[in-house]
Amino acid sequence: MTSLKNELVGTWSLLSYIEVPIGGEDSLFPMGKTPYGILMYAADGYMSVQVAKDERLLYKSNDKLMATHEEMVSSLQGYMAFSGKYKLDNNNAIVSYIIKSSLYPNWKNKIQRRKIDFEGDILYLKSTEPILSNGAYVNSYMTWKRVDRTIDDFFEEQVLNDQLSSEN
Repeated sequence: MTSLKNELVGTWSLLSYIEVPIGGEDSLFPMGKTPYGILMYAADGYMSVQVAKDERLLYKSNDKLMATHEEMVSSLQGYMAFSGKYKLDNNNAIVSYIIKSSLYPNWKNKIQRRKIDFEGDILYLKSTEPILSNGAYVNSYMTWKRVDRTIDDFFEEQVLNDQLSSEN
């Protein structure tokens, strides 16, 4: 039997993020219907996740600390990020996150658990306990696709190198 760690370690790209209220109401899309994000599991037991709403307001200023109130609200409500350590329960297919850093400060030093399921290079994560989101208790469902280096990665690296060269 392959351990979950062997299957999890790597980088994952977000396909979908849905929250289902436990009261039976309609599903919610807290980061919109086209969110993007990245999830990384390292072999040393650390992890990081970043999820963003596609429609966040751009800052009018090029100074990240000089945002308007509206820009800050859009930025904060449209982004979720945390990192820390992870521990796996192979028997129950659950990953526990021990959060060490989070955009939402109340999660620092807290534990969150996700049920794990795989279908090929697709990873499904479901919260094991309901979480409070926008005033309702929900179960969260995230779908991720394993990131493999493709020709697009090399193109993106070339664009970045070109941009860096033009700035020097």
